[in-house]
Amino acid sequence: MRCGMYMLRPRNFGSLKEDSCITCRLRAGLPLASAPPKASMAASSSLSTPRGVRSGTVSSPCPMTPCTPCTPTQPVWQMKCDAAHARCPFPCSYALHQSSKGEDRLVLDCRGQSALWAVFDGHITQSVAGLSQREFPELVWSSACWPENPREALRDALLRCNERARQEKLLGGSTAVAVVASGATICCASLGDSRAVAGMRGGAWKRLSVDHVTTSPEEAKRVQALGGCLEWGRLGNLPMTRGLGNFNLEADGFTCDPDVIEVPRREVEFVVLASDGLWDVLSEKHCCQMVHDRGPAGVHGDMAKELAEHARLMGSTDDIAVVVAYFPPEGVVTSSIGGS
Repeated sequence: MRCGMYMLRPRNFGSLKEDSCITCRLRAGLPLASAPPKASMAASSSLSTPRGVRSGTVSSPCPMTPCTPCTPTQPVWQMKCDAAHARCPFPCSYALHQSSKGEDRLVLDCRGQSALWAVFDGHITQSVAGLSQREFPELVWSSACWPENPREALRDALLRCNERARQEKLLGGSTAVAVVASGATICCASLGDSRAVAGMRGGAWKRLSVDHVTTSPEEAKRVQALGGCLEWGRLGNLPMTRGLGNFNLEADGFTCDPDVIEVPRREVEFVVLASDGLWDVLSEKHCCQMVHDRGPAGVHGDMAKELAEHARLMGSTDDIAVVVAYFPPEGVVTSSIGGS
């Protein structure tokens, strides 16, 4: 059976040897070992090489079966996502459909019974989004606010991520939307125009993020109060007023000040996080209806990929990053698998 991610999970993690492939060690939660021996590399190289992050499509892995060689050319971020995907306490799927820009990034990570998902939509360059993808998860888990205050841990991690981008003198910037499920709560932090929406039990939906854009009266008033000037609906050359990076626009009112919301997990059926490549062509109501209508088939399928492909059919030509996470009622046991 062909597997879209070209990697399969071993039956027994305890038997992994020091020269096991990187992906298998990540899935087992083991530290990375030295590079696999040449024989393993040769066995892997006979597989087709998946498209990278700059263009093409990446989505959640197929259901896992006994271990076979893993391609060494798979991006590290993707191996980390798939490793976390395999042990995530909540069923979820992800999809990354890049255009020629290739500036979207996403995160899927977990720590114990807590899970973290995030989408970053870079602009001008992909540097800030790339740094955020690499460093944001550990900034959350290592926050002094974690795990007692997940809400403040998200805020703290985004602020620290922004300062690291400043220290590295990175050009451009990125939006950010992040959701963490920990204990009885779900927290969402947002910057810019990437969004997160929750499908509530009973069929209603609720936006968890806030659009920080120049067309928002509140944001326009805030920017102007700081002496910034909006011309042709832009702050500088951006439609966003908050985000990571863009340090050259801080004097004009651009800021890294995330909005954070918290909701009880028992009230939420699922959450969808995505970049504007999805939301520009798909309303939140339509999106939630699609996910809700798929029911259990969506939980055990690849709902994120379906949403991304639907956005393409609707005419989106932008990068599209999508994550769908489900929160089954207490006592319902499901597994985190996504078809491809």
